[in-house]
Amino acid sequence: PCDEHAYLLALAYFHNEEHWRARWHLTGSRLPEARYLLAKCCFRLRRWEEAEDALLLEPTAASAAEAVANGAAGLFLLGQIKEKQSQDCHAVECYAKCLDMCPFMWEAYERLSWLILGSPSASRSFSSVALATFTDERMAAALPAGRGAASAARGAVARGEDRGEASGAAPPLPVRRSLLAEDLAPDKDGAGGDGSGEALSLAQLLRKLGLAVHALHAFECGQTLQLLRQLPKRHYETGYVLYLVGVCHFEAANYAKAEEVFEQVWVAEPPRMEGLEIYSTALWHLRKDVVLGFLAQQVLRGNRQRPEVWCVVGNSFSLQKEHDTAIRFFKRAIDIDPSFTYAYTLCGHEFVENEKFHKAIPMFEQALSIDSRHYNAWWGLGNIYHRQEEHENAKQHFEKALKINKNNSVLRCSLGMVLETLNNPLIALEHFDRAAGGEPPSGLAYFCKARVLMGLERYEEALADLKRVRCLAPKEASVHFELGRAYMELRQDWKALQHFTFALDLNQDCKDNNTISAHIERLQGLAQPEPPE
Repeated sequence: PCDEHAYLLALAYFHNEEHWRARWHLTGSRLPEARYLLAKCCFRLRRWEEAEDALLLEPTAASAAEAVANGAAGLFLLGQIKEKQSQDCHAVECYAKCLDMCPFMWEAYERLSWLILGSPSASRSFSSVALATFTDERMAAALPAGRGAASAARGAVARGEDRGEASGAAPPLPVRRSLLAEDLAPDKDGAGGDGSGEALSLAQLLRKLGLAVHALHAFECGQTLQLLRQLPKRHYETGYVLYLVGVCHFEAANYAKAEEVFEQVWVAEPPRMEGLEIYSTALWHLRKDVVLGFLAQQVLRGNRQRPEVWCVVGNSFSLQKEHDTAIRFFKRAIDIDPSFTYAYTLCGHEFVENEKFHKAIPMFEQALSIDSRHYNAWWGLGNIYHRQEEHENAKQHFEKALKINKNNSVLRCSLGMVLETLNNPLIALEHFDRAAGGEPPSGLAYFCKARVLMGLERYEEALADLKRVRCLAPKEASVHFELGRAYMELRQDWKALQHFTFALDLNQDCKDNNTISAHIERLQGLAQPEPPE
């Protein structure tokens, strides 16, 4: 058959997930669209060098558009290939050229924002790129009449059927210039948050979203929420924007609010798979086993060829303490998509629960080899070294995690606990103090801060923080035990005895019971506590 017929046949095989057969029919074709489709087939087959060779038409071409098949979409795919080859600097160049050629390539902007923050010369002023990229003039210039520009624009506005890939290679659809201004009229119901409900052009909408996405990539969750609330209501209530809101609350450890928002995502866009792994992890933190089990049953009725589905199922079994079963499902997620970073981290956490550290470490390291900004894996490694009493090593890993996400209270508390162990109580106290000042209030941070203050003999300050923790966790035995110690040092023996008794009633660990009983006996040996008048 001629090249055109071979391309159409290969396209049919590609959409039927028969990538090897499609690749065979496309090999040797000189058509630019065939070369692009061949690169996509090789990308699916994880043949990175072959995919790159298929995309590059003329290595000596004067412009990027002439050098890469299918213009902006080809540059985006080349950026994906460079990421797989761990060539992030080249990937950044590809994404930047892609946006220069077609500002509609939203996924290119997302990846560029993420990678720029992970570069050695990271600049958090990258948000200026959103202001320069998404302008009415540039978008109007990117939509001339013609097949190539329309194809590039369509490839950006319509997200690909697979995450992390450029859009499909089917014939282009017409793109209307009126989308730049007319389609985004003001909402009758006002804005989704603090916005005024004013008319937005497409460029203005993408600018607001671009600033919010970059703030989220920098883990500036408060700033992200503020930017997203400026969107008109009908855009704020879309599945994509609500997903970003849910991630913000999750990163801020506000799991109850994250659950509420992800429920709205599920209602607004039931088929949406992105974010399910985060939603299920929020339910895991909230210990909602029934809700999580129901969610697992629901997602199993959908597309089982998505890694997010098996992360939900794995989290459900993890919450039921069936760690070996959870590991099996997390590994299934990895088999479906070996580049799905979060599955490696979840699997590593399960190995830690089983105290199989020698198996957990490679999982976290593999996650970091895919995405060096995956702070969860840095924390996972630090946690293992902390438990193995390799405190200097743990400190280094916690510092790397905190460098990525400087607003995370759990990371600060973990680093503070290691510093306390290394006999640096004042620096540890500084980290606990910063962690305690976050939103929502961190009971762990207040508790750790109080323990350091007790060690520094600042009992009144410790008592004030312990009272805050008691309001957040009234049935925590360790909190009542520390309250008892604080009152004991302040010579308020009756209150000390009261809290030691509460701790003894709430505690279920025999070893801790002995410690609590010893403090009660010591208190009674000093003098008979008398109730306050």
